[in-house]
Amino acid sequence: MDPLEHASIPALTYLALSTEPTWGGALALIIGAVFPDLDAFTREHRSYLHSLLFALPVFLLAYISGNPYALLFSIGWLSHLFLDFFTGVIPPVYSLSRRGWGIEITARIGLRGFGIGLRIVENYPDPRHDYELNIGGSIALGLITLAALFIRLH
Repeated sequence: MDPLEHASIPALTYLALSTEPTWGGALALIIGAVFPDLDAFTREHRSYLHSLLFALPVFLLAYISGNPYALLFSIGWLSHLFLDFFTGVIPPVYSLSRRGWGIEITARIGLRGFGIGLRIVENYPDPRHDYELNIGGSIALGLITLAALFIRLH
């Protein structure tokens, strides 16, 4: 999943569910939602910042502190892990174990009918390399999100 999707999906959810959304809250959530992909610049992508060993303590500290921006940042971070779980694997206890899990869902529609397949994926984080992202559809989603932000927060 690319950064525009990681930013847009939680931002749209925030705008839909929050009774009083703010620019600061949306920004904290969006920064948190793209933050885990900074580990793409390390030796392995989907490593430290994609681990629950790091994300959950940050969430708990933000919750205990009562700081709404810290809490939204950590919720954005957790939303990133949730979304990546459906688009690859996340290693929940990285650095104790490099093994990651995810769910692959496929749909088949054709002359022989309709079917949905579900498969647990087990893999290891990708070694560092250059990433090429096809962001055509994400641009549209990002523009819709920007429009919703301006309409809802104006």
